[in-house]
Amino acid sequence: MKLKGRRILLTKPVRKESTIKLSGKEEAEIEASMMRSWTALEVFAIGDSVESVAIGDKVYIPSGALQNCEVVEVEDSVKLMLQEGDVAIIW
Repeated sequence: MKLKGRRILLTKPVRKESTIKLSGKEEAEIEASMMRSWTALEVFAIGDSVESVAIGDKVYIPSGALQNCEVVEVEDSVKLMLQEGDVAIIW
């Protein structure tokens, strides 16, 4: 896999599976609520033009950008694809 441009892939935190069956709408509401607590997401991969972050960095992405990001499955796990410019804080 080679990521192009100024895109970054972030590792999406894994949510514990519930024993209670939830509707699609309820799942989406829980996911949106969880996004607000994701304050330090790990950079999994960077595009060939990215300059400000490196693989393994922890970054903060505003919740509005997270809600509009692409969801990609890579190596049997879910990643979030955003633009480098969406990064607000790097640790």
